[in-house]
Amino acid sequence: MIEVIGALFRWLQLASNMILIGGCVFLAIAVRAKTASDAPWPARVERALPWLSVTLLLGLVGLLATTTAQATGLAENMWHPGAWLEFLQKTRIGLIWMVRAALALTVLGVALYIRFSPWAHWRYVLCATIAALTLAVGSLASHSAAGELSVASVLPYTLHIILASVWFGGLPAILTVMFATSGKGSHDEVDRSGIQTLKRFSAIALPVMVAVVATGILVADRMVDSSYAALVATSYGWLLNTKLSLLVPILVIGACARPCLEMPSLDQNAEVTAAGGRGLRKWVSVEFAIALALVLVATVLANAVPAKHAVIEDWPYPFRFAIDATWGEPGAMIGGESESHCLSWQLGRSSLVEPNAGKQAGA
Repeated sequence: MIEVIGALFRWLQLASNMILIGGCVFLAIAVRAKTASDAPWPARVERALPWLSVTLLLGLVGLLATTTAQATGLAENMWHPGAWLEFLQKTRIGLIWMVRAALALTVLGVALYIRFSPWAHWRYVLCATIAALTLAVGSLASHSAAGELSVASVLPYTLHIILASVWFGGLPAILTVMFATSGKGSHDEVDRSGIQTLKRFSAIALPVMVAVVATGILVADRMVDSSYAALVATSYGWLLNTKLSLLVPILVIGACARPCLEMPSLDQNAEVTAAGGRGLRKWVSVEFAIALALVLVATVLANAVPAKHAVIEDWPYPFRFAIDATWGEPGAMIGGESESHCLSWQLGRSSLVEPNAGKQAGA
């Protein structure tokens, strides 16, 4: 039960942190566009920033409570601040949490300052930067930093989550623009207030997503190493496959929505454009819902035992692709032109032939 609660708190603080980054980046783009100063949607996004900061802090407190209970093995320590304090003082994860909490408090202060100050590009950049640092410090407690703590091991994961924040965190801001004047105001008002910002955000979304996929491949390669069989036989593998499965419809929706954002909608028939806007709002809402699920899966994945360290206790399939595990057994090889091109199959077996064969599977 504590594990489930802890996963929810991790998801809560991660999602709020990512939306803070993406929302501030979106507002910074809007200021550069200089087209939305009188629109209603920027004020709505700004009002959300302090609440997101408070949510981030609550998520961090909940994460501290559940982590303390898990680390000590005593569920009652989840409710004892004294145990939290001892955990903070005696562990590296506790130190990382304190730095993150200090940065999150700073983000809250900046968000409140933005809320009651005039528009300024540098304020949004500052808020996004501090929020990104809050997220980056958290990567020091990830599996990427658990083995060898180096720039090469941590940087790909840090870039992955920060770049993903620009895309994921921008989706609520996009929906805010789309729904800001829904049912009131003319279509011309909608275009004047937000279309330039949407176009600019769309222009950076593609390279950002390419970078997210590239850094994700680097992180996955480091976590899997050569244990490819673990991708289809361990919790880490199934979570990674689920994450990729959720990413596919997100990419498809994004690819279909991109041309709609770039259309010169002011020149189109009002009824046709309104219908297209409703459809776009629906699909971006679907994309955001799937993205929330993806972030939840990514949260659980980040705390699962990496595939390269996972032990396959029972091979779940009646066949194997491991040449080393079945070499020399009658009927186990399908011949090719040379021994190096032989594919070894072992049919009708659901368990490993050797105690450590799981690590050799997937050749």
